[in-house]
Amino acid sequence: MFSIELGEEISNITCDCCLKPFKSVHGFIKKDDSAHSIYFATLQTGHEQISMGLTVSIGKWWDDSEESITQRQWIYLSVWPSVDGEGFEMRTEDPDSSRHATAAFLGQKLAPEQARKSPVRDDFFAVADFVLENDPAVHSYMYGKEINISGRVCKH
Repeated sequence: MFSIELGEEISNITCDCCLKPFKSVHGFIKKDDSAHSIYFATLQTGHEQISMGLTVSIGKWWDDSEESITQRQWIYLSVWPSVDGEGFEMRTEDPDSSRHATAAFLGQKLAPEQARKSPVRDDFFAVADFVLENDPAVHSYMYGKEINISGRVCKH
């Protein structure tokens, strides 16, 4: 059902708030061979606990017309490993917490309450689950391993 196209680069960034390093990756998701979603993941490598911020936009991604942009919706998720080690926990956060909060091309940002009522709510979480398992950088980091840079450039 889904397929993934990885963004070209893993970015090394320093947090403006805590001055700790993190890595940022992005990619594109196709659903049934059609452009479906874009995501941006921030891997909090400078913190003791494994955690990730995940911005997911779903909608009409096959062109960048104004009409297409207005048909997109996006949410921001916090993601971390479950205490029992069996999978991950996800929480919808204030979209203004995303590094991409001002990126108009993502479409309409949804607050947690709006996200819960969105007709594509289940799709947001399906995309997030797919990214966790299929983006090599995200997968390796979230499972506590060295970040897998396969398919991307990482300027250390």
